[in-house]
Amino acid sequence: MTTQKLPKVFIVGESGTTGLRLHDRLISRSDIELLSLPDEKRKDIPTIVEYAKNADLMFLCLPDDASREIVKATEGTGIRILDTSTAHRTKEDWVYGFPELSSEQYKAISKAQKVAVPGCHASGAISILYPLVHAGVLPINYPLHIVSLTGYSGGGKKMIKEYEEEKTLPLASPRQYGLSQKHKHLPEIMKVCKLCETPLFSPIVADYYAGMEVTVGFHTGFLQLPCGLPGDITLEDFHTIFEKQYKGSKFIKVSPLSTEETNALFLAANENAGKDSMTLYITGNDERIQVVSLFDNLGKGASGAAIECMNIMLGLPPETGLVVD
Repeated sequence: MTTQKLPKVFIVGESGTTGLRLHDRLISRSDIELLSLPDEKRKDIPTIVEYAKNADLMFLCLPDDASREIVKATEGTGIRILDTSTAHRTKEDWVYGFPELSSEQYKAISKAQKVAVPGCHASGAISILYPLVHAGVLPINYPLHIVSLTGYSGGGKKMIKEYEEEKTLPLASPRQYGLSQKHKHLPEIMKVCKLCETPLFSPIVADYYAGMEVTVGFHTGFLQLPCGLPGDITLEDFHTIFEKQYKGSKFIKVSPLSTEETNALFLAANENAGKDSMTLYITGNDERIQVVSLFDNLGKGASGAAIECMNIMLGLPPETGLVVD
């Protein structure tokens, strides 16, 4: 009897926030072999290239320029790549790592040599906007405003230290940033959702560790009617669109529509902290609708999404090793 060879996987940038979470999730897996770069060689290009020649898949958890350097250096090795940086998310020769877009996207990821893992804010925005554009409801020039509230872990080690060890008075309150309207996640949102007008984007970081709440509002009188919907678009129509998009998904759930209780509902941004799943809430009324996407910025917004894509690329059930309850 022959023993089945386990896929060999390694992480470049293992010491960062996303890399650490990836390592913690993968180290106990029995269906892969996790390789580790020697500490003294973790930035050494020749060593990384040698690992790439002998492994099946490589995660990049690096700044954009460093990711580009590693991708170029490992060309021709045959290594499959999952890049968590911003560097390749809008590149035509990379597959965007959001399998819930369609069955075609899932299949493309399964066959891909190079997959770009979505940004955390972008994951929430795309989970809301893509189904509406795809259904023909949302015009691609609609004046969108996206509000995204996140825990401080998304800012990396430096920000975590500021909040947990060096806390000053401003850190005790939510802080809006990206005020120049040039946030690095906007290009991928526009490309994936085929938007022709750049949304207003208001990211906010607050004094809690993990969890993200992305909210987009819509005035229904300015939306288009999709085929098959009689009359004006309603809150129930919105809910139906999202249920159809994510039917059967193990990662994205649509909360039941409950208009009577909505006014009394509080949505905590850390509701899905520690999980790799996402929950969508469709709220408001038939004239003004808000869709809210709740997830962990380090889960479905980072390492959880990366592992989901890895599982698909390796032919494993996508939820393997992840928390999706």
